[in-house]
Amino acid sequence: MKKILFLSGMILFTGLMFTSCSKDEEEPSLPTVAFNQIDGYVTGNTTAAYGDTLRFGIILQGNGSDNIVKFEIKANDETLLDSTINTSSFTFDFYSIKGTNAEDVWKFTATDIAGNKKEETITITGAFGELDSYVTVLMGAQDNVTVQSFLSLDNHSATRYFQAEAFNNQEKIDMFCFYENTATSQNMMSLASPGTGITGVFTGATSPENYTTKNLTWFVKTSLTAAQFDAVQNDAIVLDSYDTDADFRKAKVLTAGDVYCFKLQNGKYGLLKVIEVTGAETGTLEIAIKVQK
Repeated sequence: MKKILFLSGMILFTGLMFTSCSKDEEEPSLPTVAFNQIDGYVTGNTTAAYGDTLRFGIILQGNGSDNIVKFEIKANDETLLDSTINTSSFTFDFYSIKGTNAEDVWKFTATDIAGNKKEETITITGAFGELDSYVTVLMGAQDNVTVQSFLSLDNHSATRYFQAEAFNNQEKIDMFCFYENTATSQNMMSLASPGTGITGVFTGATSPENYTTKNLTWFVKTSLTAAQFDAVQNDAIVLDSYDTDADFRKAKVLTAGDVYCFKLQNGKYGLLKVIEVTGAETGTLEIAIKVQK
């Protein structure tokens, strides 16, 4: 019984203290942080694909007596803007491009001259594309008669063809493997596509130069490691890895551990990792592939 009375007394005392303080110290009136509600602007938590433009319209309003003197913008706790102002109201429009993060937390903070602070946050969640993944694809160079040299990534599959079969499916062929040993291109395993215009590697009536449909694939050598390739789970890193200023019609001097980004004729992007290179004109190339579904 004494314990119950003691606790009741503490609750009453606390209540009296709170009531006494509330009369002397009123809650401060904070500035407000609001977001432009016009169509096309980010108005709250949302999703975005890689490369999407995010438009923000920030509206700050003082409490009626204390001017706003500081405005901050942070993204994932990194300060992007720390501006000193002195005004009763303030608007600020800007845009950002969605990157590869699975989630970005934006924080917008207004501070007035009395030290009152208001913060609002918006979370942008990545809505990235799925990938078709092929752990190992073995291709033969031009004189290999046991391993196919031509590859199609059509219809969510990695299908390999020998030269004659590829000619009959030329509209599906995205790349072929070949070994070069010429005065200008010595001792290197390479990948290219029928649209490259390479001649003299495969011979006969079914060689790629005789195709009527010549798909073109572009290649970009990336700085990604093999481990980073393995960790890729969606198309954000794939798209981020493609550099139009550094794309070529051929991936050459292929070496184990290399990671290339590629763009297919149909507009899909992908990554390939070189696993192993063996031999010369009768040799093989083993790769792993991740491509947009």
